[in-house]
Amino acid sequence: MDLVRLHVRKLLEAPFLADQARRRRAHEIVRTGRPVVQDVRTSATGWELRDWLTGAVLARGDDGPAGLSVALTGTYHADCLYAEVPGPEPGTPGVPSSLGRAVEEWLFAATTSDEDVAEFAGWPLAKVREHR
Repeated sequence: MDLVRLHVRKLLEAPFLADQARRRRAHEIVRTGRPVVQDVRTSATGWELRDWLTGAVLARGDDGPAGLSVALTGTYHADCLYAEVPGPEPGTPGVPSSLGRAVEEWLFAATTSDEDVAEFAGWPLAKVREHR
């Protein structure tokens, strides 16, 4: 039972750990002088470049994909962070992968209440809600 409880906690924490790792990598990239950006399409031809760490608008244009392509020159696209830093695989030694998948299905099923997860994981309800 303790191993399954540990596995539930790892599953809940995995996205947060991945986000922390991506943010650390983004700060490393920024220190090299390259902004880490995400692009937002605002219309058929409109776009914005935003700083991935702060959300600040770095550039705007209404010149379609060609203008966006020019604006992206010298930047690091945040989408690359997800490929470069995929995040931990929340496996738990001692928990067979088939059981791990079943636990994951239970944990993220719409019919599983936050209260049930909090009780099982031994976490406060607010923490479970934040992580789910």
